[in-house]
Amino acid sequence: MPTHNTRHRYRNGAFEYYDKVTGETFPIGSHGLVDDFISSSLAIPAAGSAESGMPWAKKIVGAAPPTVAGVAAATNGVIACTLTSDDQKQNAEVYTGDELNFSMVQGLAFEARINPAVLPTLVAEMVFGVIGAWADGLDAVTYSAFFTMDGSGEIFCEKDDNATDQSVTSGVTLTTSDWAICKLLYDPDSATVKFYINGQRVAESTSFSWAASTANSKVQPVFGCYKATGAGVGTLYCDYVKVWQARS
Repeated sequence: MPTHNTRHRYRNGAFEYYDKVTGETFPIGSHGLVDDFISSSLAIPAAGSAESGMPWAKKIVGAAPPTVAGVAAATNGVIACTLTSDDQKQNAEVYTGDELNFSMVQGLAFEARINPAVLPTLVAEMVFGVIGAWADGLDAVTYSAFFTMDGSGEIFCEKDDNATDQSVTSGVTLTTSDWAICKLLYDPDSATVKFYINGQRVAESTSFSWAASTANSKVQPVFGCYKATGAGVGTLYCDYVKVWQARS
């Protein structure tokens, strides 16, 4: 880490270091999950097949099938979620198997470094953020806060607390050669979700209020690709995921 770019601050009661150039954060003194996917031989188990020491599971929908796998010889370690061109509903997502170990209202923060290696086509989409219990389709998830990306590479900020369902452009567009650090956090002082890309707040003029109860604010990290139908393709690369919060 280049030390001349490293700064520190308190955010939502937790002390963290951050890179002032890239926006990457390094949480200290908080409760969370950090995974750098450093080995291309990493085998993420299928949903319902939990393995000791592995927090993740993969949700695969579609007979083709789509895939979730490590990328060989990828610098820093990368997981690829890949749809196929078969004309069918498909999911290639990584989540924690509905283990809802995190709570939005405890100042939760989610951060991931992602790259749209193959931009989604037709109705395919990419998603990365946090959700409650998994459901078949992005709009079917009752409680969520995440980023989505369409075929233009435009990133949208989305939130659903079962009171208001919001989707607002971030104003940021990626190409297949771009990596971005995408972060969302719940701000207890304003009871809103805030979104950041490469250290800069986006969709700032929109208030993403969070009205869900504490019981309904339990979430899990998720990233991957989805299509409801058709022959669309897409491949999302994920370099790392960090999720953290205050312990209470």
